[in-house]
Amino acid sequence: MRNQSRGFTLVEILLVSAMMALISLAVFNAFSNGFKLWARGEHVMVEGNIAIFLDGLAQDLRQTVTISGIPFKGDSTEISFPAIIRAPADPNSSGAREGVVHQIGAIRYVFDPGEKKIFRYQAVYGQALNGEWSRPVEVASLIEDISMRYYFKADKGVDIKEMTDQGLPMGVMIDVQYLVQGQTYHMRRFLVIPVGGGI
Repeated sequence: MRNQSRGFTLVEILLVSAMMALISLAVFNAFSNGFKLWARGEHVMVEGNIAIFLDGLAQDLRQTVTISGIPFKGDSTEISFPAIIRAPADPNSSGAREGVVHQIGAIRYVFDPGEKKIFRYQAVYGQALNGEWSRPVEVASLIEDISMRYYFKADKGVDIKEMTDQGLPMGVMIDVQYLVQGQTYHMRRFLVIPVGGGI
């Protein structure tokens, strides 16, 4: 009796192999493009967060005031200064209806290398004198490192310092380093302090 089992021909096997290769290539390209878009989106998100942080710090520095008892202090990863802040109104004050008033206080920005985040604190005048700060608010994340340098007017030109606890600088140069997809990027900005002679 003759064996009636029928197998695939070589042409059929080659045809199926070619179709599988084309389908695999299409799936690979779709995933590859998706990963590229995701990486580009992550880069834009991190860069946007850092730009918002720098704009917020610039706005706070423009509100800097000179007042006794609250000095301007800073090093490479932290800065604190007296400023006009928005704070909850005292229920017995004339601004109680608005709920928030502008008053003299202090602002502090701190980089936490363990969490890779930058936090903002603020305090009204009495709290600032006692070193009491509000709960931290995260203003930037995914930060690898931050560096601040302080610019002071000098007799001839400008003095640049890595740390300050004396006097008010005319500006601060901030360099923020962040990592996206294993590549390091920098965003650098010079922020002017008007009452420090920056204008």
